[in-house]
Amino acid sequence: MAEAEDDGGGGADGDVLSFTLHLDKSVSCAVKIAAWNPEKDLLAMVTQDHQLLVHRFNWQRLWAVSPDQRVTAICWRPDGKALAVGHHDGSIAIRDVENGDVLRQTATHNATVECLYWTEEGHRLPGQLDDVFSYEDRTPRFFPSPPRAPPMPGTAPTFDMSGVLGPGAEDPGSANQKTILLAVQQRLYVLCSGDKDGTICLSAFGVFPIGKLDIRERAISCMRSTSKSEMNLVYRLLNASALQVFLSNNLRNMTVICSGTLSMEGSPMVAGAAKRSPGLYAISVDTTLLGDRRKELRQVALQASSVVELLDVVQATLNVMHKQWHEAISVFEEKFQPLSVLLMEHGTQIKPRDELLNLLACGSASPGLHQFLASLGEAGLKRLAKSIDTAGRELLGLIAQHLQPAAEMIAFRIGELQGLSRWRARVHRVGLHETLMERAMEHAGMLLVQVECLLRTISDTAGEFRLFFVWLTKSLRQLSNDVVPSSNQLPVINSVKVAAFLRSHFEKDPISPHLAPLSDSFIPDVNLGKDRMMEELMLMGGFTDWKCLHRTFFQQIAELQISCEEAFALPVKEISPNLRVQGMLPLCPLPHLLQPLAHIPLSLTYFEENVGPSTKEASPVEDYICLNITDEQNSTHQSVVVVLRRLSACHEPSKRDMEAPEVIALQIDQSLHCIDLALYKERQLVLLVRKEAKESGKLPQTYLMLLHLEDLGFMPFLQTISTLQHQSLLHVCSALGAVLPIGLKDGKVRAVSLPDAVPPLAVSASRGLACIFGGERRVLLYDLEEDEEGKDDEII
Repeated sequence: MAEAEDDGGGGADGDVLSFTLHLDKSVSCAVKIAAWNPEKDLLAMVTQDHQLLVHRFNWQRLWAVSPDQRVTAICWRPDGKALAVGHHDGSIAIRDVENGDVLRQTATHNATVECLYWTEEGHRLPGQLDDVFSYEDRTPRFFPSPPRAPPMPGTAPTFDMSGVLGPGAEDPGSANQKTILLAVQQRLYVLCSGDKDGTICLSAFGVFPIGKLDIRERAISCMRSTSKSEMNLVYRLLNASALQVFLSNNLRNMTVICSGTLSMEGSPMVAGAAKRSPGLYAISVDTTLLGDRRKELRQVALQASSVVELLDVVQATLNVMHKQWHEAISVFEEKFQPLSVLLMEHGTQIKPRDELLNLLACGSASPGLHQFLASLGEAGLKRLAKSIDTAGRELLGLIAQHLQPAAEMIAFRIGELQGLSRWRARVHRVGLHETLMERAMEHAGMLLVQVECLLRTISDTAGEFRLFFVWLTKSLRQLSNDVVPSSNQLPVINSVKVAAFLRSHFEKDPISPHLAPLSDSFIPDVNLGKDRMMEELMLMGGFTDWKCLHRTFFQQIAELQISCEEAFALPVKEISPNLRVQGMLPLCPLPHLLQPLAHIPLSLTYFEENVGPSTKEASPVEDYICLNITDEQNSTHQSVVVVLRRLSACHEPSKRDMEAPEVIALQIDQSLHCIDLALYKERQLVLLVRKEAKESGKLPQTYLMLLHLEDLGFMPFLQTISTLQHQSLLHVCSALGAVLPIGLKDGKVRAVSLPDAVPPLAVSASRGLACIFGGERRVLLYDLEEDEEGKDDEII
């Protein structure tokens, strides 16, 4: 390592300068997780009192929430417009950057979410083969903006996928559309999440599941076998718990850091018993399928997610319709309930419906009916008629504005997926099944038929109620012998329709069973003509479900949801087995694995490899794993930072015979202790170290160190699991001579005005900022690039 300049690294502590300090603030509670927004000067933090906060660069609080479940992991979307939040119960919430609203929450895991990473598909160069498969959404050509669920008290906003499906879908006035994925018209985002049970889940755009990997259930072979005996060994990682996960932006390599107990099987030396070693392990996963089929995955994810969201709109609309109609019909039943009591009091056993039919037929009313109508009055009848009529109009409006457009767009999007499913050469490995999509398409078509039937039912029922109240008002006037001016005369009554209403719908509401979930026993009345029409549709259109009209609207939605769930669950089932675990390397032993793991300084990322400007290939990636290991064999328990790179090269055919994993151990001066670390842009490593005071009464000193990874002397190694299971990479580095002492004279070193710095170290690669937290609830913000050429000192 080159010796630092006098203004950068200095020898004595007093000669070490400090980075530019932008702010020194206090926090109300200790911070346990922190992450910088990749595109904006925003810092997300999780505090010990279970608050989730987002602060601006000037430390102004943007928003703060207290989730019901304890937050265990956070990660910003690459465009900085949304924040993924993992919880103790295994759920993951996508929150709006502007106000913290939950845009979407999914029950992704069954255990505590320990780590999150959101990767963005890298840019592709023009002229590449898969450019011909670029997806263009055709929805804006035929439809306006997708409908939104009507507001109802107690409901939360939903995640809106409309913006990714076409520029015509954007609604600048909508709060939920502030975070739509407009920046990824032709690119795929994948959210990776890992839990304490060793399960890794992948989801497109954070909402559509595309893959699942259970580390505990996967058999793992040697990464580089040097003998036939090692090739026969099979390993399993028991009690695995994911600590970090990272997916390269070419979507071909995934690295998982996890703790667990290694079990070796298949070896004659350990027959009858498994040999186990608890420790920290790096697992390399081949995700080439995601990279090869990213275009299809993006299209399937966008369309399927939109269908799911539109089904939520349909369901929410149905709930609002049921609530509004139920309130109106409840008032109607409440107002007519006294009629039964009055009839019984006057000694008659005739039902209210029959009494009203007698009034219609004879024009005379019994004393009980007369008393009831007189108590209700013409004004009461008008109010009741208005409430029923208003509810009917609102239901028709909800159908026109939300239900019908959503059903039409659902059918269109499922039709798009159905057409894509027939392209077996492109979607076979993605998991889009033609038969399942055809079944979903049929139910979507039947939903459109049900929407039309529901529209007619509501319109006819509202008209029948309107006619009923007109007749009842006219009858009340006749019974009261009221002389009404000609200007206030009621229209002529169709007695046949009033009689039909009294016989069929006065005591049997035809609308509520279609909207209510508990209507399995209700079978809609379908005349012979409609049945024959559906049979003809079946013959003409190839439909098999011609009995759909015998289901309620709610039942039809349930059928469509089930068929969509079956179709959209298949990609996970098809892709997951193709997430191949290529190898595993022990990083360090953890003798106290059964105890809760303390904070382990650990960082994992991918850097683009340096390639010539004339190449037509996309830039390959190079993975780096960096962790702090305490040398327990040293009496001083000296901190050692081990850096491992090219772990993923083991399963890349182009590199397997050319490159091996490389490693270097940075033995930090025994007077220094590593607090935390972070891999930084352009292959740099940021270390936060503390130097204890030699004299009593003096405070320790904290430093930030920046090291260039390319300046380190990496050494290749070929050890396999069998040779590493009882030792750490530190011992490998010692055997290879890949141990490099470093101190305050190495790299770029700056003093920090915070003697009691604690994890986490939050570093912003886009802004060149480092946020350091102290045990006294202080936070300091430093500029890491203050003296670099071309970098302004002032953050805009």
